[in-house]
Amino acid sequence: MTGGGIGTKFLIFAEPHQPNIDVICRRVYELYADFVMKNPFYQIEMPIRCESFDRNLVAYIKPKQ
Repeated sequence: MTGGGIGTKFLIFAEPHQPNIDVICRRVYELYADFVMKNPFYQIEMPIRCESFDRNLVAYIKPKQ
């Protein structure tokens, strides 16, 4: 999944028949846009080091129990 022409790529490992993978990809990109791209200290192509992005991404992908 490429981040909207910005050069950032996300690699998502999923089962071959994972339903709604497009929804998952879209949500990951939304989290990236909200927490990384809106960070005034972030520069394009630098490693993502954003605790709020990490925290929200883990909360989204962690299985609900």
